[in-house]
Amino acid sequence: MPGDLTRRDVVRGLGVGALLTVVAPATLRAALRPRAAAADRFLTAAELDTLRAVTGRLLPGPPDDPDPGAVDAGCAEAIDALLGAFTFDPPLIHAGGPFSNRAGAHRDDMARFVPMDALVELGWRIRLEGSQGKPERSFAGAVVGLQQQYRDGLARLAGMVGAAADAQDAMLRAPDVAEFVALVLSDSLDVLYGPPEYGGNRGLVGWTATGWPGDVQPRGYTAAQVSTLDARSPGATPLDATTARAALTRYLIGITLVDPPDGT
Repeated sequence: MPGDLTRRDVVRGLGVGALLTVVAPATLRAALRPRAAAADRFLTAAELDTLRAVTGRLLPGPPDDPDPGAVDAGCAEAIDALLGAFTFDPPLIHAGGPFSNRAGAHRDDMARFVPMDALVELGWRIRLEGSQGKPERSFAGAVVGLQQQYRDGLARLAGMVGAAADAQDAMLRAPDVAEFVALVLSDSLDVLYGPPEYGGNRGLVGWTATGWPGDVQPRGYTAAQVSTLDARSPGATPLDATTARAALTRYLIGITLVDPPDGT
């Protein structure tokens, strides 16, 4: 494997969707979830600082990686805003449309979030807040919501802030945070490379670093752009899963921190 293979090379070679399947342990949540940025929407200031430290170690920026990372992209703030989505009206769950203002539209319709009906709201409250013993939320059994998962996980990692890198790695390697680390890694990848209306990808740093043009409607593409292959950029060669996994162990620490259970 070339020693100069970077996270940018891997994302270009695999694509974010394939990246999630390559890096995911069995507990990693592969479903992408929308996000929105706001400070202290659900997490306390101390919890938000811890989440920044966790995301920054899982997806580092300079000097550890040449491209912007989770802290630069505002991943922790975006996750916090999802957890506190119902503090907004309408909730910051479903961005509107049809267009942003990045490609010729006069306004960013995606920044106008869509109100939810009662059933959709119930589903999202169960997902975020959990069933909480309420009969109307317990029809599929007890559910621990994302809010509680983040609160519990961050409490176990409270020593992350200000710790040396090797100490942070040791904390993230602990078996009792394995599922939580997987959850944070999945959510951080989502918001680092997702639409900025959901709060991450600040300044389009995720798209810019990977050469992704983002949404192009309503301007769209010309006939020549549709019918002609793009010029291959450095690092754009498709990567097989083995090479990608080996390369990403240098940049996505969560892949290698947790030892698999015995017998697996």
